[in-house]
Amino acid sequence: MSEDRGRQHGPGGTDGGQALTLRVHQNKYLPASAGRTEMHAIVSVRAHGLGPAAARTTTSEVIVIDCSMSMSWPPTKIAAARRATATAVGILRDGTRFAIVEGTEQAQVIYPFTGGMAVAGPDTKAAAARVAARLPAVGGTAIGSWLDLARRLHLRQPAAIRHTLLLTDGRNEHDPPGYLDQVLDACAPHFTCDARGIGDGWDATELKRIAHRLHGRADAVLEDSALAAEFEEMVSASMARALAGVRIRIRTRAGSRVGFVKQVHPTRADLTDEGIRPDERTWEWTTSAWGDETREYQVSVFADPRRDPMGEDVELAAVELSVEGDTALPLPEPESVLVQWTDDVLLSSRIDPRLAHYDADSELGHAITAGCDAYEAGDRERARRQWGRAVQLAHQLGSEKMLARLSGLVHIVDAATGEVRIREPIRPLDLNSVIVVSEESAPFMGLDRPEPAAPPAADVLCPACGRRSPATAGFCQQCNAPLSGEPGASGSAGGAR
Repeated sequence: MSEDRGRQHGPGGTDGGQALTLRVHQNKYLPASAGRTEMHAIVSVRAHGLGPAAARTTTSEVIVIDCSMSMSWPPTKIAAARRATATAVGILRDGTRFAIVEGTEQAQVIYPFTGGMAVAGPDTKAAAARVAARLPAVGGTAIGSWLDLARRLHLRQPAAIRHTLLLTDGRNEHDPPGYLDQVLDACAPHFTCDARGIGDGWDATELKRIAHRLHGRADAVLEDSALAAEFEEMVSASMARALAGVRIRIRTRAGSRVGFVKQVHPTRADLTDEGIRPDERTWEWTTSAWGDETREYQVSVFADPRRDPMGEDVELAAVELSVEGDTALPLPEPESVLVQWTDDVLLSSRIDPRLAHYDADSELGHAITAGCDAYEAGDRERARRQWGRAVQLAHQLGSEKMLARLSGLVHIVDAATGEVRIREPIRPLDLNSVIVVSEESAPFMGLDRPEPAAPPAADVLCPACGRRSPATAGFCQQCNAPLSGEPGASGSAGGAR
């Protein structure tokens, strides 16, 4: 049976107030006869009720607009950029530090006029909108230089939340070789960046790399007239963020270790090497800024049954959260990744529904990428098969956005079976628009428990150190003292770790 455990804490409990929720979803059963193996679990972290805190959070916003010559044709691109920049400035929360950067073969602040950053208010926002209406379209493209200026602007401000909005219609052509990667490394600790590509000439892989490294999201502007709405959405999300970051720590028991940690929603990203390992049993990583949202992570923990009892829950790892910055937000208690060794093939062969969903979503991303690679290599039949599989998976996952993007590449004859025909010709924008979102994931909308589940037993407190453990745990992970099955009591639980 799928496990779904979790608690949330905050004023008003589960019905209101600010809260963080931590849940672990898994099938805890593994085959005892398999020897050393891996336990996979989905860790779900949700923040909600942060609106009042967001209004009090100090924020800096840098709006970077590609003003290269190519933005002038068709002229709807630069016109859309002007309107969208004014829209973004207009919804900045009063008190936000902000700047508009003109990006060509160099970067310069065009508002405020004195350089640096302005303080958002009625007069400064009106002045910035007037400047936005005169954005030029001359020069080249040096995205690394643009982002480096954004970094220097952000670092002059004592803001808790730092965000950059980037718009480009081209490829990074005027920075020295390797410079963009150096800049991304320098920027990553200091601000997040959401990026949008407009027109036909930008590089989807490059834009994805920028957004991934700066912990933001990249997408395509399908119609120039839609750019203002895109800017409004990105800046509104930035203004709604209240937590500078949430630190996720995973500590395994002796003899186990974390195999990998991947974010699976809202985008897929392998975080394993980005985390730090203070010791051989601990992995931890600090996320980017949060508003009201849910993020989910897939965790792999290596397990070994040789010293464990059969048929009893054993805690493989504990997951805990802490909050970056000065906040009084209460934290959820740590949650356990469990294992129960069994000879029942039916129990051990079940896949947690949420884990199955994100496995299929990952396959969808691979199918899109493989299809694009095949198409660019001239293998139309392989591209058709891969994109057909992607259509079938998007249909199964209920991903309307991905189905809409794929429909720019193929005529969908039957989404349920993946029967498609390649469109000829395919516009570069349609190809880019699919590639750039290939790592976005559809949210899990199903049931975590396909069968009725009994109410969970109360946790047990260790009599020696006071650490909380699952009711069925035999020994404390913290100090290895024996536990009893009664909350808060001491004694033997009849099992060894």
